[in-house]
Amino acid sequence: MTEGRVAALAEGALMVALTVVLVLTGYFIPLFQVFTNIIWTVPIIVLIVRRSLRLGAMATFVAGLAIAFFTGPLNAVLLFVQFAGLGLVYGHLFKAKARPGQVLVAGGVVSLFSLLLSLVLTSKLTGLPLGGMLQEFEATVNYTLEFYRRTGMLEHIGRSGMTPEQFQAALTGMINLLKLLLPGILISASILAAFVNYLVAEKVLRRLGLIERGLPPFRYWQLPWYAVWGVIAGLGLWQLGDYYGLAFARKAGINILYVYLPLLVVNGLAAVSFIFYRLKLASFLKAVLVIVALVNLPVALVSLVTLGLFDPFFSYRRRINSPGEGE
Repeated sequence: MTEGRVAALAEGALMVALTVVLVLTGYFIPLFQVFTNIIWTVPIIVLIVRRSLRLGAMATFVAGLAIAFFTGPLNAVLLFVQFAGLGLVYGHLFKAKARPGQVLVAGGVVSLFSLLLSLVLTSKLTGLPLGGMLQEFEATVNYTLEFYRRTGMLEHIGRSGMTPEQFQAALTGMINLLKLLLPGILISASILAAFVNYLVAEKVLRRLGLIERGLPPFRYWQLPWYAVWGVIAGLGLWQLGDYYGLAFARKAGINILYVYLPLLVVNGLAAVSFIFYRLKLASFLKAVLVIVALVNLPVALVSLVTLGLFDPFFSYRRRINSPGEGE
């Protein structure tokens, strides 16, 4: 066995150990579980960039066996189905020096596919159909109402002017809204998981000198101009569903808009950050503007969404940006 191969296997063993430590940290300290579940693939990504995709896949499999020993096969399988693919794809794309936008789009797609696959797998293992999971949401209305009645909280709510029937209707409305937005929630969660994983992986890889470029400063983040077609499609499907009574079209349109809403807010914030940077506003004035925005949060959010929607058309940040700035 050559010296290079021994070094690669030793590095693989180290990354496997780091992966297992991250996962077990979240398993035994639930407070950290949401974060560790997303970033445990970072050592695998580093291994792929430094060595090869084949070695990274082998390390992922070995780490899965080790984690199954400590947490049980079911937990390990679900965890790896949901996130292992993301780590392997990111590792390959980072090694291939793909552009940040391409890496993020691929990561979002893989993350969504992995989440849906884990839901299907959970349904098969538990014997509960996906439709049954939605029915569990409806059952929580009765459980919550009964809990409030037993603890006396329902009487306290009644004294505030809300009848039990009104309270039950409010709970039912919340559950129905959750059911309506469930596809959008799953897509948004997948995008967020892929984005957080990317940020941590990029930070580590740049610190190790394995990549040279990453995302530009926040003030230069910008959606492509053609992203507006998604908003148009969402609005069109929503109105089409309302006008012709097409429930599926209405639901699809609302969920598309739900997914776009945080993206437009972030794009608007980036545009505002660019304006602050270019005007070189004093810190005190920035703080005052932020406080005013928080006090008038609904107006601020509508303004950010509007700015985020129209900003890609004008591309003033790219025109003003001097060569090399923001890299």
